[in-house]
Amino acid sequence: MAPSSLSIRSDSRLRLVSIPMDLNPGELLTRLLPNCLLGQAATPSAQRLADLLGIDVRELPAVRLGPRYHYRPFTIRKPDGRERRLLAPSPALKVLQRRLLDRYLAALPLHAAATAFHAGASNVLNARRHAHGRLIATVDVRDFFESTRAARVRAFFVRQGWHDAELHTLMRLCVYRNGLPQGAPTSPCLSNLVNRPLDERLENLARRMQATYTRYADDLTFSWDRDHLPDGFRPAVEDALHAAGYEVQPAKGWRIHGIGDRPVVTGLVLAGNGRVYVPWSLRWRLWRWRWQAWWSGDASAPLRLHGLESYVRSCAAVPEA
Repeated sequence: MAPSSLSIRSDSRLRLVSIPMDLNPGELLTRLLPNCLLGQAATPSAQRLADLLGIDVRELPAVRLGPRYHYRPFTIRKPDGRERRLLAPSPALKVLQRRLLDRYLAALPLHAAATAFHAGASNVLNARRHAHGRLIATVDVRDFFESTRAARVRAFFVRQGWHDAELHTLMRLCVYRNGLPQGAPTSPCLSNLVNRPLDERLENLARRMQATYTRYADDLTFSWDRDHLPDGFRPAVEDALHAAGYEVQPAKGWRIHGIGDRPVVTGLVLAGNGRVYVPWSLRWRLWRWRWQAWWSGDASAPLRLHGLESYVRSCAAVPEA
């Protein structure tokens, strides 16, 4: 069997280094040549990024799409029958993205209206923000991750103080074909961070129109303690979305309901009494799984059933005042 790595004596100090066999020639140069031959010594910014990624600072230029760092496209079927396009990063790329997320991105502050993709977030908490509303308006963003363009991601990293070669490395890690790759560990958190200015604009709009606003990923919800939509509200929201490079999902469009219609927000029914409930379709699935667990004798069925039962109970629980 061919060896998976090769040990080579490197630089004038005869340091023994382990070289993976799947590196391209450019990556080999960054591993074998000392900093003095590759250029000037590493800057503090470069060293900081290398520490975040857990790699040698000389490897930063090699973090680019190729045999080692790449994506594998695949699709899954949505509940409505449409296909969702996903990109699975290669194992080496996923490791670096996960380190960047855990060691850096996840610690940055988000807007309070962002109710997905962070610790403590859930569709239940998102729906409860609107449980006391009398009028509910929801709208979805079309191709949310792909439409979060590279220029806005770059602007976010620049605001965080990243420049030059380190900025380019971050962009290669986090952006694919001019957007956030849906399937990369970094994309959900980055979608919140990049969209903080959008959330601020929509929050200010909601405040002026006496509304409550939340954004659960690509699902925007507004609610009022009134019975009529304010004049100019929808165009103002769509203008904010267009300014950020987004479009309203045409297959769904705007959905505006009074609380008496028992509107659905992020998959949960608003009952009008300050509480949220799972829809009957999910209750039916729970009953069916209970019957299957009893009838089939499948050893994994109780675990799956327990998870669904816990979710239903969490939805029905009375929120703390």
